[in-house]
Amino acid sequence: MRFQFAAGAALTLVLAAATAAAHDHATLRGRLVLADHEKPVVRVLDLDSGEVTHSFDVPKPNPSFASAEGGRFIVIKTGDEAGTIRFLDSGLRYESHGDHVDVDKGPVRLLDFAVKGDRPAHVVSRHGQIALFFDGDRPWERKSEPKAVLVDLKSLDGKSPASETWPSPAPQHGIAIPLGRRQWLMSVPNAVYAKGEDRSASSRPDGFEILERNKGWKRLASFNDLARADASCKLFHGYAESKGRHVFGCNDGVDGGVLVLARDTSGRWTARKIGYPDERRVSAIKARTGARYAVANYGLKGPYNALLRIDPAAALLSAQDVLTVPGGQPACQFDLDASGNRMANLTPDGKLRVYEIAPTWRELATFDAVPAFDCQYGAKSPTPNLGIVGNSAFVSDPTSGRIREFHLDTLKQGLDMPVGGMPANLAGGGDAG
Repeated sequence: MRFQFAAGAALTLVLAAATAAAHDHATLRGRLVLADHEKPVVRVLDLDSGEVTHSFDVPKPNPSFASAEGGRFIVIKTGDEAGTIRFLDSGLRYESHGDHVDVDKGPVRLLDFAVKGDRPAHVVSRHGQIALFFDGDRPWERKSEPKAVLVDLKSLDGKSPASETWPSPAPQHGIAIPLGRRQWLMSVPNAVYAKGEDRSASSRPDGFEILERNKGWKRLASFNDLARADASCKLFHGYAESKGRHVFGCNDGVDGGVLVLARDTSGRWTARKIGYPDERRVSAIKARTGARYAVANYGLKGPYNALLRIDPAAALLSAQDVLTVPGGQPACQFDLDASGNRMANLTPDGKLRVYEIAPTWRELATFDAVPAFDCQYGAKSPTPNLGIVGNSAFVSDPTSGRIREFHLDTLKQGLDMPVGGMPANLAGGGDAG
C-alpha cells in the first residue's frame, strides 16, 4: 500500500465510539468521515442522527485518509498532481470516565493549512506529532524532493500550524516515526535504487536511523547494516507499535522476519529480528496500544492470503501464529478491536469474519456484509472499506450507498445507514503500515 494508516491506510476510521456502559447520561456516538468512489467530496456522517451533516470538495474522488493521534484530526491525501495533503477537524473530543468515554462534538472544518510534495505516502502520528512522508519520484524519471514534513498536532488549532521538514537523502518509499524526547526514526534509502542505475531496484528501504532533533539532526543509533539480520530490515514494508515496541515487516525468504526496535532500561535503542514461520512475509501490520499481539497480512507478492499473529516479545513465530484466509482469498482488509483481542477481516467474497486472536485463532462470527468485490490494488470497481473504533466495525457499501456496523463484542449487526452516493474509504484511527 502506498498510504497506510494506519493507520494508514490507510483504510482507517474516524469516529467517536463510546463505551456502552451504564452511566447517568446519554452517550454520543460521534461522527464518521467517508469518501465517495465517484464524486470528489468528503462527507461527514453523524452517527447519532444518521444524517450527513457536512460535505467538502476535494480534487479527486475517493481520497485516502489517516487519523492523527487522538482521532480528532483527519489527514486527507487528496490525490491531486501537486501531492497535496489536507487536514479535516472532525470536531470530536473525548473525556474518559473509567467505565465510559464522553464525546464532545464541536464544529467540523476543513483547515486552510495544506502540505504539498512529491508522492505522499506513509503517515504516522505519535507523541503529539504527525509525520507526513513524501517518497519522491523514481530517480531515472526526474529530480524530486523526497522528504518528511513534521507537524505539531496542537498547533493545528491555531492559524499558522507549526511544521518543519526533514530532507530525505534520496527517493525512497520511506517512513518517519515520532519517538518522543525529540527523537525520530527515519528510514534509510536503498542505495541501489537511489543511484537510479538499476531500474529493477526496489524503492523500499533496508534500514533505519534514530535521529535527535536538537541543533540539527544528531544520529543516536543506526540499524542499516545489511550484513546483520538484527540490524537491518531489507525491503521494509509494514509498521505498528505497541507497548513501546516498534515492529517492522522485512523481506521474505529464509532470512526474512520482523524487526523489533525498543528502548532498553537505560534508554538505549536495541533491535532484534524474529523469523517468519516460513518463507513468506508481511506488508501491513495492525496493533492497538497496550495489546500483546499485532496482526499482519502474510504471503508472497500476491495474494497475501493469510494473516500472522505477532508477539513482539516472543523468541520466534510458529505455524500456530498463521491463519489461512478461507478459500485462499486475499486477506484484503483487517483491523483489531480496541483491546487488540479480536480481529475483523473483510474479504472479497463480501463476508466480514470476526476472530479471537489468542490463545489460538478462533472464528467467532461471520456476517454477509457487502456484495462480492475486487480488492486488488488499482481495481476499477468500487471497493468497500473496513474501519474499527472501539468494539464496532464499520463497512462501507458503495453499491447500495450504505454504511453498516457490526459489534465485535456482542457479535451482532448494529446500524445500517443509507448515506447516498458511493461511500468507499472511511476515515480514522488506525496505525501506519
